[in-house]
Amino acid sequence: MATLTAPEQGKVRTTLYLTQENRERLDRIPRGQKTALMNKAIANALEEIEREENAQKFLKMLATIQPVKTEYSSEQMVRMLREGKEQELLDNKMKRAK
Repeated sequence: MATLTAPEQGKVRTTLYLTQENRERLDRIPRGQKTALMNKAIANALEEIEREENAQKFLKMLATIQPVKTEYSSEQMVRMLREGKEQELLDNKMKRAK
């Protein structure tokens, strides 16, 4: 009668189907290193998928943003900031908010 033991906490056993080429290449790597290599490769692939998904979400959010209209051009705003007229810009912003 076979005895089943619970896997260590945090570890899961799974079946992985490899191409013959990958199998031959992995056979040259020691067992403990092979597992670490596969876990690292899977983690990297999943991170890349998440980055792509997040980039798509970000682009969709950007498409919904409406441009802000101001009384000043960006050049005028930079000039005012350089001249220390930040308060005038803030006052103008407060007037528009009301």
